[in-house]
Order: sequence, then C-alpha cells, then structure tokens
Amino acid sequence: MASLVPPWPIRISAAGTKLARGKRRRQAPIKIEELDLNRVRMSLPKTEVKRGQEFQVQQTMGNAAEEGKTWVCPVCSLSITPGVIHTVAWDVHRGVQTRRHFHNHCWKLFDGVLH
Repeated sequence: MASLVPPWPIRISAAGTKLARGKRRRQAPIKIEELDLNRVRMSLPKTEVKRGQEFQVQQTMGNAAEEGKTWVCPVCSLSITPGVIHTVAWDVHRGVQTRRHFHNHCWKLFDGVLH
C-alpha cells in the first residue's frame, strides 16, 4: 500500500500556491549591515536607586564632546577622556544639571550622594 504523504516537504509560494519540487523561487540576497560595536556597547537610559535617591543612568563614550574635553570621576577623582566607556548619571529630581561622569567600577561603588 502506498503512503499518502510525500517524502519531501510541500513548499508554498508567497501567493499561497504549492510549488512543484525543484521549482524554488530565487530570493534576492539579504543585505547585512556591519555591526557597530560602539553602538552596541552603549546602554539605553535606565533608572537606578542608591540610598533612596533616583538616578538616571546611561553608558557613553563621550564621542560627541569637544576636543580636549575630560571629566573628573567624583569617586576616584581621576580624569575620564572621550573614547573611554563610562557611566553618566544624574539625580532624577534635581535634574540634568547634577550630571556626573563615573568610571563604570566607580559607579558601582558610589554611595548615592552627589556634592
């Protein structure tokens, strides 16, 4: 007795019709853009709470800073230069004027009091 199920999968075209075996439609090659690792490394803004204070936090490389610009980390007092991935944080309630730049490790150590 012959089987009613074909030994190959039945392919359906975009129009909903069955395609005969071996009559596949050729698709245009998929264009793949190169992955920008710098963009992947940057995080979306998020809110973190430290000692009851809410902070808006985001990672950046500071690439948009003017030439020669550096920031001083409020935890270790060392400078951060553009191109170094670091954390930018500010008090949500006091506003962006309280923005500070931290080394990523220093942000983890930060106790939540901006001076």
